[in-house]
Parts: sequence; C-alpha cells; structure tokens
Amino acid sequence: MGMTPAVEIDQSQGLLVVVRFQRSPTDREFEQYLSDYGQLLLGRGARFGAVFVTAPQLPMVPARHARQQVDFLRNHRDAMAERLVCMAFALPSPLMRGVLRGIMVLEPLPCPHTVVATESEGVSWVKARLWTDHVRRMKGAQA
Repeated sequence: MGMTPAVEIDQSQGLLVVVRFQRSPTDREFEQYLSDYGQLLLGRGARFGAVFVTAPQLPMVPARHARQQVDFLRNHRDAMAERLVCMAFALPSPLMRGVLRGIMVLEPLPCPHTVVATESEGVSWVKARLWTDHVRRMKGAQA
C-alpha cells in the first residue's frame, strides 16, 4: 500500500467536491493539486460546491504554496465565479481559520464562502447553498 495522497479531490458526491489536505504536500504534489483542480474548474458540466478540508495535524501552509494559491485564484477567478456555487474551508485550528479570513479580506473570493472547523459543517453549509442554487435556476428556467 502506497503513501496517503497529500491532496485528495473527492468527486464521489455529485455536485459536492471535497478537497482534503491529508498531509503536507511536496512542491510537486502541490503543483499537481493546482493543475487537477484547475482542470475541474475549466471542465464542462454543472456548477458545483467545494469543501476544502485540512487535517488537524498539518502545519501552516508554506509561504510559497500560499503565493501559488493566490496566483491560482487570480488566474482562475472567472472560472470560479462561473462554476462554483460556493466554497467552505474546514480548518480545525482557530489560528489557521483567522489567517485564512485575513487572506480572504485581501484577496476576496468570487463566490459565497465560509470558514468552519469541521468537514461536516462545511458539507452541510455547501449542500444548503447547492439546493438553493438549483431551485433558483429551476424557477428561472420556468419563467
């Protein structure tokens, strides 16, 4: 059995995509995650919601990965606005939640988002918004 993947993009729940950071990724693994997630955003298909989950034992994201993530956001802003209904970030550490909220003030996300402590909180929040988005679009199609 191989090593646990650093980042898992779980698409098994339909319109709910869960991205799990399970261990600290190498630079190469982080670049692969950005590439894979970018393909998901740029692909065809229905709008979806995403939950980003960080394992409790993980340290703060290295500055170089944070910079790459901000660059990714800037380069994919239009695709995110079009494809993402919403995003939730599940971070067990209050410090990491605070840091992320600060980053999002400086680099706002192009869709509704929240920062929570657990994956289940994030999933519940995203599912509620996916349902609302679906109903709103169905009503719009009937009008």
